[in-house]
Amino acid sequence: MNDTGTTAATWKGTVDGRLPKNQRNKLLVEAEAYGLTLNDLAATCEEFGAAPRTLLNELSIAVAEGYLAGALTYEFCDGVMNGLIAAIVDVGMTNDMPQPAFSLYQAFDQGGWGRHDDPPEIDTIEKYVKPLVVQIVREFQGGSGYRPEADL
Repeated sequence: MNDTGTTAATWKGTVDGRLPKNQRNKLLVEAEAYGLTLNDLAATCEEFGAAPRTLLNELSIAVAEGYLAGALTYEFCDGVMNGLIAAIVDVGMTNDMPQPAFSLYQAFDQGGWGRHDDPPEIDTIEKYVKPLVVQIVREFQGGSGYRPEADL
């Protein structure tokens, strides 16, 4: 999943929780409902002194941790990540893709469709999405696993 050469050690330094919980949650809802561009995020980046890649990573980790803790549904998380992908790609156009944001987008995207060899009753979210999200979050947190008690 980590195909840009970004290491877990690099990821660890990219998200430091600069956003207050209410601001972060507002952005997640807006991303899911309308999508967010880099222009949409510019004021927030300036207000909190965060680079766009840092903000996108922070939002993406919040989505992943909320999903793994059972506080956020797959559908909402997938919608948020779909709403952030334009900004994620824009950052990646001039630099490496922001990680773990891009990998988490790819992970949530895996639940949207069944594979030809899957039986009809297979839960693609449990089979494909959850293990990838767990792996990415563990790598991001240096192998410590996700924190269900995180400030969601």
